Amino acid sequence: MKTEELPKARIAVIGKSSVGKSALTVRYLTRRYIGEYRSNTDLLYKQTLTVKNTSLEVEIVDVCSCDLQAFPEEAIHWADAALVVYDITCRESFKQASEMLQKVLEIRNQMPTVLLGNKADLEHLRQVEEVEGRTVGIQNNCQFYEVSVAENSQEIYTAFDAILSECRQFTQKTRKFSVSKMIGNLIGSGNGKGVPESKQGGTVVVCHKSDLYKSRVLRRRQNFTATASL
Repeated sequence: MKTEELPKARIAVIGKSSVGKSALTVRYLTRRYIGEYRSNTDLLYKQTLTVKNTSLEVEIVDVCSCDLQAFPEEAIHWADAALVVYDITCRESFKQASEMLQKVLEIRNQMPTVLLGNKADLEHLRQVEEVEGRTVGIQNNCQFYEVSVAENSQEIYTAFDAILSECRQFTQKTRKFSVSKMIGNLIGSGNGKGVPESKQGGTVVVCHKSDLYKSRVLRRRQNFTATASL
């Protein structure tokens, strides 16, 4: 008798470099803060999570560095949902996140999305007011949160859990080696003093974009073409 497969959900985390995408993703999965670092490749995180009493096989691709000239369209076609991140202390990152959010919705009109402003602990350096982020979220019909990855904001978990829940409902309807190895050891391990240990295991691997996106992107594009020709 076959074991029933768990439902799957894929999230693309995009935004300007140095906004904290990797630290954000790792914080959500491990409850640990590894600080920010530069990566010259996408990282793929795989983990089984329980969201609202439902087990999900989750894949999160952390797109290494995005700009509008090299928008990660393949990642958007691959994913079921997108989380667009900016740094509240960098207005340029907010401008880019706003434009990326619009681009995501041009490509995938009904795709579940979240706009997230990071580094809320650096209030004294703020360049983007919370109301500005919230307004962009409303304009694009997506959820909005401000968080501090460094301070382990509860909103981090709320944002990811919310988009995973929405994603599930929607589908039903530069440290290549050392950092990857470290994160892989962290996922599923103890979460630090005073924080319960995670009982959910997972891995992180370096993405090879052509292998990661190829079949899923092709399938989505075929579906899009077929729909458009009706």
